Amino acid sequence: MKTILKSERILWNGQWQSGAMIIEAGKLTGFTQDPQLLAEAVDYGNQRIIPGIFDTHNHGTHGYGLSGQVSADPQVQKPIVRHYLKALGSQGVTSIFPTCAVSMIRSVSEVADEDNEGADIVGIHSEGPWLNRVGEKGIRTGWPEVSLATAKQMVADGQGKLKLVALAPEIPGIDPIIDYFLSEGVTLAYAHSDCTYDEAMAAYARGLSVATHTGNVMTGLHHRDIGGLGAALNNENVECEVICDGLHISLEMLKLYFKLKDPSRFMMISDCSGMAGAPVGQYKGWHPGMIISITPEGFCLSDTGRLCGSSKPVLYGIGNLVEKLGMPMSTVSRMASLNPAKKYGLADRKGSLEVGKDADCVVITDDYQAVATYVRGRKVYDCQTDTDLFNPEFYREMRIEENA
Repeated sequence: MKTILKSERILWNGQWQSGAMIIEAGKLTGFTQDPQLLAEAVDYGNQRIIPGIFDTHNHGTHGYGLSGQVSADPQVQKPIVRHYLKALGSQGVTSIFPTCAVSMIRSVSEVADEDNEGADIVGIHSEGPWLNRVGEKGIRTGWPEVSLATAKQMVADGQGKLKLVALAPEIPGIDPIIDYFLSEGVTLAYAHSDCTYDEAMAAYARGLSVATHTGNVMTGLHHRDIGGLGAALNNENVECEVICDGLHISLEMLKLYFKLKDPSRFMMISDCSGMAGAPVGQYKGWHPGMIISITPEGFCLSDTGRLCGSSKPVLYGIGNLVEKLGMPMSTVSRMASLNPAKKYGLADRKGSLEVGKDADCVVITDDYQAVATYVRGRKVYDCQTDTDLFNPEFYREMRIEENA
C-alpha cells in the first residue's frame, strides 16, 4: 500500500521542501512534485512536517508513569506501557527509550515485541538505581545496595533492549558495575552526581559517554572548578542530553551551551513524568506522603520545591529553540531526532526524512502542537480523533482535591 503525504513545508533530508513524501511498506521511497501524485496525497497544506521525535529520557506522560511506585504485576504494568506509547504520539514522539523502574524492564521489553499503536520502543533506559546528588531543595535518601547481581538481572530482563543506564560514578563499589554494563554493550550516562570537574572527566575516560539532563542535578560552573557541567560541555567524547523547556535550564544558559559545544553533540529530551499533560493542581507523588504540584508556569515540583521531571514534551522545547533562540529548524530537529539516532546506532533507519528510512514523522502547527504522527508509515495519532488519551484513573486516584 502506498501513502503520500503532502505539505508546502516538509523538512526533507534536512531542507525545507514543497511537495510530497511517498511511503511504501513503512519506508520512505521518494519525494515528488508530480501533479498527478500530489492529487492523490493526504494534504496538510502549509503545516510543517518534520522527522518524528526520538526521546531517550521519558518516564511517562498523560497519567501513565513508568517510575516511582509501580505495580510489580506484569499484567498491570503492560497496559500502562501500551497506553503510554499511544499517548506519546500526541507529542510527536515516534521513537522512545522508556525510562522505567528496574522492576518494569521486563514488561517494557516484552511490550516492545508487540505490534503497538504508538511510539516505537527502540531501547530501554534505566535512570539509576545508583544515583547520588538530588539537586536544589532535594532530600538525600541514599542509594540501594550496589549489587552486580542487580545489574545482571537488569540486562537479563531487558532481553537485549537495555541500551542506557544512568549512574553516579562516585558511589563506592560502582566500578565493577560500570565494567559489567560496558561489557554488555550498554551505554552509560553520568547522572545525579557530586563529582568535581576532574572526577567527572575521569568517569568519562572510564567509559561513560552521555551526560544525563546536562546541567540538572550535577555540580555547576564555578570559576575555580567548572564541575560536572563543565566536564560535559568540555569533553569532546560526550553527548549531552538537554531539557529545553526553559524551566530546567534557562534559555540564556541554553544559548551558552550551544556556543560552547556544537549542537550536533546535544540530544533533546523531555524527562517527562506521568504527570505530563495533567492540569494545574496537586497530586499524590510516587512515594508515600509525597505531594507533586503542577504549577501555572508548567513546573512539576515536589512538596519541598524540587523539580521532579518535566511536564513539557520535546516538541515544546523545539518551539523554544526555534522561536525564542532563533535557531534553524534543521538544527533543532537534528537535536530531537537524528543526533540520538546516531548515538544509539539507529541512524540508518531513524532520525531524518530521506529515502530508505522509516516513515516516522509528525505534522505540527505553528504553535508546536502535533496534528498527526506517523510511525513507519502508520498514523498513530490524529488530533481530530485522538482527543481522550489521558489516564482517567489518574484523576480519581492521584488528584488531591482542594477541599479534601
